[in-house]
Amino acid sequence: MSVSLFVFKGEDFNYPESRIVDEMPVSFQRVWKETWEKAISECKIKIFVCGGMFSINTIPGVLAELDSVFDWVNHNGGRDMKYIQNRIQELKEFLNSYYNEQETLDYWFDLG
Repeated sequence: MSVSLFVFKGEDFNYPESRIVDEMPVSFQRVWKETWEKAISECKIKIFVCGGMFSINTIPGVLAELDSVFDWVNHNGGRDMKYIQNRIQELKEFLNSYYNEQETLDYWFDLG
């Protein structure tokens, strides 16, 4: 099992016509449980959390949170440090592409 970031297009996540349009793998389940969850907790991350939804307008805040997790992993990451740092870089590029190219459209992101 793994954790992925799902992208929905629609007026609202609960809007009946919303649909998944993209997906970005984030982490293997083991790495998520062992390292990501600890980093998210210790960095007091509020937006980029499992089961949390965020809109395209929130992406700048998510990018800042990912920077905090990157720094935490740099100091505390252990054997999965490089893997997580690479995933964070890919996530930031992925989110930036949506924010820069689709800023005026209705996109919702679900980490699960």
